Amino acid sequence: MTAARSLIRALLVACFALPFALLLAGPAQAATYECTPMSSDACKQLQPVAECVWDNGDGTTTALWGWNNPTADSAHIPPSNKNNLWPGADDQGQPTLFGPGRIRNVFTTTFTGTRATWHLGNNDAQVTASTAACSTKPVPQVGDMRALALALLLLAGTGLTILFLRNRRPGVPA
Repeated sequence: MTAARSLIRALLVACFALPFALLLAGPAQAATYECTPMSSDACKQLQPVAECVWDNGDGTTTALWGWNNPTADSAHIPPSNKNNLWPGADDQGQPTLFGPGRIRNVFTTTFTGTRATWHLGNNDAQVTASTAACSTKPVPQVGDMRALALALLLLAGTGLTILFLRNRRPGVPA
């Protein structure tokens, strides 16, 4: 076997095995607490955050929301008197699972008027006329860097596989 084939084979193995190893050996999972009652620190210290607002020009305003969970654990709070938005129905598509850290740009709500409140756990976040304006119309972020890295590795692995298979057949230009 030539050195080039050995290198290609090693790259193929790395491209396919490494992403799966990373997924399987990811960080240890923290505890997830049900926040009824609000007994754990993850539930008590969870804070909603009003990121910014956007004037839609039709009498409605769109607010962009996030949260801060300063603990290492996740909190689960279904739409209820401990996870609701005003004005409007309690369930407006807000998240129910709150992982650790400062999480930005998670979801939006649109409302009429100049005030809105997200009550989460024991804390409130409000948007008012003095809330910072969004620089562009808010759109929640989707996905994370781990998913992007996995997709890029799989794409690279597919490309290397095609090159490898084309080089195995005599008379087919690479």
